Amino acid sequence: MVPGRVSRFILLALLIALAPPVFEPVAAQKMPGIGPREGWRVGDLAYDFTVKDLEGRDYRLKDLRGQSVVHLVFWATWCMPCVEEVPHLKTIYGRYRAQGFEILGVVVAMNQTKEGVRSFVEKNGMAYPILWDGDLKVMSRYRVDSIPQNFLIDRDGIIRYAGISLPAGYEELVRKMLVPQAAPRAALK
Repeated sequence: MVPGRVSRFILLALLIALAPPVFEPVAAQKMPGIGPREGWRVGDLAYDFTVKDLEGRDYRLKDLRGQSVVHLVFWATWCMPCVEEVPHLKTIYGRYRAQGFEILGVVVAMNQTKEGVRSFVEKNGMAYPILWDGDLKVMSRYRVDSIPQNFLIDRDGIIRYAGISLPAGYEELVRKMLVPQAAPRAALK
């Protein structure tokens, strides 16, 4: 190479090496995460509600977020499929309650009285909270058009199952939902 060309080559190489990178990816601003929308479908953040139990105590679904897996079941004493679910619900509730499993039995207040429901609950040894939806607002909000209607809601308040019967592998699903996560979870409050 000719000495002049070598100097130009070295100068060009230095300029390229010291020049700001043209094709380096630009650091993009991360978009804020959009949480799930409130609703009644699988994947939705379960609609919040406050309803009194048969004894007049308030239960608010949102108060259970971050601490309990919730089985929300809409039922009635005159509904045979509802009545058939009760023994299984009692068993699972007894088995997993201490691990953070809660069942909220929302009574569809059609063609029944609080006294009649209270008697049924006592006779059948139902230890989980029974809520009285006297004005049917919760039922309407969750678009319940047949019963039993079951919703399994994880600790973050997300609906993981919705259906008119218990899901296949119900106990295994409850057990998996109760397993603590490795990383801390931020409950949506």
